[in-house]
Amino acid sequence: LKICLVGSAPSSVRLAPYADPTWQIWGCSPGLYGIAPRADLWFELHRWEPGQPWFSPEYCQWLASRKHPVMMAEKRAEVPTSEAMPVDELVAKYGPYFFTSSLAWMFACALEAGATKIALYGVDMAANDEYGDQRSGLHYFGMLAAARGVEVGVPPESDLFRPRPLYGVDEVRHHSIKLLARKRELMQRLQDCQ
Repeated sequence: LKICLVGSAPSSVRLAPYADPTWQIWGCSPGLYGIAPRADLWFELHRWEPGQPWFSPEYCQWLASRKHPVMMAEKRAEVPTSEAMPVDELVAKYGPYFFTSSLAWMFACALEAGATKIALYGVDMAANDEYGDQRSGLHYFGMLAAARGVEVGVPPESDLFRPRPLYGVDEVRHHSIKLLARKRELMQRLQDCQ
């Protein structure tokens, strides 16, 4: 069972294996619904609030018209194919600490479905201010999957599974020293320009 989890990061969202029927495509995000040519399962876990910027009338209508299941925090009459996420069961099995994004919930569901391969496209979580807390959840589920022998991958356009510097010890390594020197150089250039 091959499952591709798709977010909306522009760097790789269009590279997902949409045309390959051997992959199930699981999507989420109002930023993806107009881009993905297909989805076999959709996740919309946020509070149902039509009229909010992330719940545009077009997105709500699109959700309501789905023929495939739509996993939600609770079943909604407005979305006939909606199903309630088994939150309590997942938290009991995986703990409460790493469900930090829709994609983390999706990852846990892919493990529960028995996936042998999990790919993530349209998922970078590179901006610390926006995704710093969410990234660790995907790292956790990625490590769990690997420990179970599940193949996990991202395209080279994503830096999701590029480890951050090792605390402390990386400060004495060439790469960190070079980056610090480059930062100082660029800061000086910026100051000179100002």
